[in-house]
This record gives sequence, C-alpha cells and structure tokens, in this order.
Amino acid sequence: MRLLFWSTASACTGVAVALALWAVLGDAAGAERASAVVGAVVGLAGLVASVYALRRSGQDDDGAVRAGGRGAVAAGGSVTGNAIGADSRVTGTLAAPRGVSGPGRAVSAEGEGAVAAGGDVAGNALGEGGEVAG
Repeated sequence: MRLLFWSTASACTGVAVALALWAVLGDAAGAERASAVVGAVVGLAGLVASVYALRRSGQDDDGAVRAGGRGAVAAGGSVTGNAIGADSRVTGTLAAPRGVSGPGRAVSAEGEGAVAAGGDVAGNALGEGGEVAG
C-alpha cells in the first residue's frame, strides 16, 4: 500500500512539473487544455478510489474485536470498573455486569501483556499493581 501511495505521489508531482514547464517554456494554450484533461482524470480516479474504500470497509466488519501490540486490551462487550496499567486503581461501588445478549463474537489480543475478554468485563484489575475496590 505504501508503494502505491508513493508511486501515485511521484507520478502526480511529475505531471504537475511537466505541465508547469510546458506552460512556461512552450504553448500556454496547449498546457491549459492538457491540465483540464489531467484534472478530470485525477478527479475521476479519486471518485473511484473513494467508492472502492467505502465498499471495502463495509465488508470487513465481521464483528470481531482485535487488538495488537504491547499491553493491548481487546474487550467484546462492556468494560466497567477496570484498572488497566501499572499502579492503577478503581475505588467505589462497581456496577453489576449486564447479561450478554446475542451471538458471541471473536475477541483476540496479541502482544506482550495483551488481554482479551469476550462479553461484559466488570471489576477486574489488569496490569501490574492494579487494584479494584468495590
């Protein structure tokens, strides 16, 4: 994806420089017509890329919850009253967890110290020195 980005940026820069040189050193009227055509093509390409991205993002939503990286936390449901991280605390009365409704979904966390929980998570101390009072 990065290669596509930099290739497109380089091509657009090259076209812009070429059109500017054509307008300054050559035929200004021809450069004006060419820039109008290039602008229309770039606008159409932007529209196609936007529609593609919008349609693709709707298909990727499978309901799964994923988190990655050092200390990542993934929760599929409510997260209430948690102390997450070193020396964190939660005090006071904790709310009662709600009942889980509907089908379960995949929950995953990868990485050093990562935590994954499916469903409601209430009153848990996660991480070093975490404490929950309630």
